[in-house]
Amino acid sequence: MLPLDAWQGLRPTEGTNTMKLFASIAVAAALAFATPALAEDLHITVKNNTSTDMTELYVSHVGTNSWEENILPESAEPGASQPVDITDGRATCNYDIKAVFSDGGTAEFRDQNLCETTTFSVHD
Repeated sequence: MLPLDAWQGLRPTEGTNTMKLFASIAVAAALAFATPALAEDLHITVKNNTSTDMTELYVSHVGTNSWEENILPESAEPGASQPVDITDGRATCNYDIKAVFSDGGTAEFRDQNLCETTTFSVHD
C-alpha cells in the first residue's frame, strides 16, 4: 500500500481515467473469454450409429435454404467415427445437418447446437 502522501498529488480525473481504463480492460477480457465458440471454427466428431455406411455429411446455418459442401473426409462405416471441421466463418452454434448413406438414404437433424458437444451421433 502506498503512503498517504503519495496519493496527495493525484487529481481526481487521473484516478478516474485509470479506473475507467482498468474497467474497460476487464470488460473486454470477460467478453473475450465468455464466447470463444462463437469466434472459432467448430471441431467435432461425427459418429455413425446407423447400419449403413455414411458417405456424405452436410451442415448449413439454420434458416438457409441450401446445403453447404460435404464435410465428411471419408466414408464412415456403421459404428465408426470421423472428425469434421466446420470452417464457415459464421458466428453461430446452431446448424442443420444432413447425412447421406451408401444406399441412397438420408437423415436430417434440424437446429443442432454444435457448440455444446464434441460428438454428434447420426442415427436411424
